[in-house]
Amino acid sequence: MDQQTIETYDKEAASIAQLHSTLVPERIYELAKQFFIQDGKTLDVGCGIGRDTNWLCQQGYQAIGTDASDSMLTYARSLYPEVDFILDYLPNLETQGEAAFDNILCSAVLMHLNDADFMASCARLFSLLAENGVLIASFRGTNQQDNREKGKLYNPIAVDDFLEFFTNRKCAVLINESVADNSRGLVWNNFVIKK
Repeated sequence: MDQQTIETYDKEAASIAQLHSTLVPERIYELAKQFFIQDGKTLDVGCGIGRDTNWLCQQGYQAIGTDASDSMLTYARSLYPEVDFILDYLPNLETQGEAAFDNILCSAVLMHLNDADFMASCARLFSLLAENGVLIASFRGTNQQDNREKGKLYNPIAVDDFLEFFTNRKCAVLINESVADNSRGLVWNNFVIKK
């Protein structure tokens, strides 16, 4: 994970938490309802304030959240004290076991990785998925020339390279879509991948 991005999330946790509490990733929730294995053990990678981890728990998934920002996790734990949150992040996610999860949500995380960590992170997500497990991944770019917004890295990701990593490992790509965020002039890339 990009260190400057972690530091920004730690430093700006209050304002980021306030913003995230007003956003609802409805399309991600639709995809989870449609494709995630019901009642399955579920990992929310980059859980932030825990909004999505809590939603997953409410839907019956056995969900835990991990994040790189201790400050964001402080908010998560205060908002959702009954949910498990762990300080851990890509590319290693050392606290989690191999093939441990039926479902993995990795929304708005992969773009915060530098080039050196990106493929290692894909490999780690693959290794964490159980056989027939489902990964929902979502990421976007930025319009900023330096690929940073308020200190956070938004590294461009080549969609073809991302998909090739998983298809080379015999995964099925169930959803590959681009969704325009017209309010910010951005495009979100959403994927559902089955191991």
